[in-house]
Amino acid sequence: MIDDNIQDASGHYLELSHMLAKAAANSGLPVILATHKNFEPDDETLQLCQVYPIFKTTKMIRWSLGANGKSSYPRDIKGNISGAPSVAKLSQIIFESFRHPSRKPKNMLIEWSNSFREFLDTAKITEEDLLILNTADDFTLLAMAAALSNHKNQSFNCHLIFHFSTNDKQTKSGRVKNDPMRSQIEVALRCLKNHRVTIHTTTEELKHEINAVMNRDIANAIPYPTRICRISEGVNNTPCKATFAGMPRAEKGKHSIHQFLENLEHHQLIGDSKYQPSLQLPRKHWRSVVPKTMHHYCADNKIEVITSHLSTEAYQKWLDQTGIGIFLYDPIRYQSRCSGVLLEMLCRGIPVIVPASCWLSSQVESAGGNGTVGYIYQNTNEIPMLLKRFLSERNQINKNSRIFSEKVMKMHVSDRTLEKMNL
Repeated sequence: MIDDNIQDASGHYLELSHMLAKAAANSGLPVILATHKNFEPDDETLQLCQVYPIFKTTKMIRWSLGANGKSSYPRDIKGNISGAPSVAKLSQIIFESFRHPSRKPKNMLIEWSNSFREFLDTAKITEEDLLILNTADDFTLLAMAAALSNHKNQSFNCHLIFHFSTNDKQTKSGRVKNDPMRSQIEVALRCLKNHRVTIHTTTEELKHEINAVMNRDIANAIPYPTRICRISEGVNNTPCKATFAGMPRAEKGKHSIHQFLENLEHHQLIGDSKYQPSLQLPRKHWRSVVPKTMHHYCADNKIEVITSHLSTEAYQKWLDQTGIGIFLYDPIRYQSRCSGVLLEMLCRGIPVIVPASCWLSSQVESAGGNGTVGYIYQNTNEIPMLLKRFLSERNQINKNSRIFSEKVMKMHVSDRTLEKMNL
């Protein structure tokens, strides 16, 4: 397994590695994990994998042509913008030239490729082994092509797991970026023609998106793996813990939290008999995210603020105390993108409130829609009223959520993920 995003003993990148490693172990396969050089393996990881902290780059998604990337033009396997020159391309090149050397796309591609080749040599990887890129995208695929284009004596078996949405086809800018994305992926695949390359996606929706971008069937959908867990202990707690799990980013509604908390206070939903919002926020920024007039709630623990990265065990215990999960996610970014946090909550029988018109709402709809395992909102201003409604419907929704959790766990058990990858 290769994932340069893993830098510490927490987070969903590491959790995915653990889930895949456990499934591999169940199949009798020894596991190697190649990751970022700063990673110091924790006990659980060492029990599951032989670890090679070898990569110096991270967040290759930064230069993807997909929805989460900053690129606008296709590149060759050296990282240079390709195609006919234009004023717009020159502007992109100038923009990239001002980046820190370690964050320039060409340098990142070369550095990643060199680390990948070093890993192959150090770990003595052969064509009998399975190479899995846990968190792949079009730019990482290009870097892998650069690393393997000269490996003609061996045919490596490579599996890439794509997580992130392509561009919104409903907008002009989205459609414009999909053509260069297809071009860049085709360049990479041509350079990898001597190797066996399989692309997987973590949702059916993303599979259809990538196949549409490529104008052919190229991707295979697999279930995102989750751990088998017990039903949440917090489903009947008072006040009900309303949890925002995961450090917030733009696509996860970071900029909506301030207004949301003010709306909760306006509707008198923060208190001993109502709700206790519980959030993971960076230590340096939590005071600006939580309204200044509500800082006293944090001191009184009426609002719980987690300011540190939780270990896997601590994170699981925190989730176990959740009464309802709140998702302020951007529905465009998550139109086809899986949320590991949502699956973790559904597996625990935790009711959820999610945005409409995206993958998250499709999960609630598959359980029966509004009022079954939670609610779907069109606008975040609707959430306080849904939370009021939940207080009166809590017992039935908790019961529905417990029943649905069995189906979710069965669908997303890690053994099934490897099975769907034909491994």
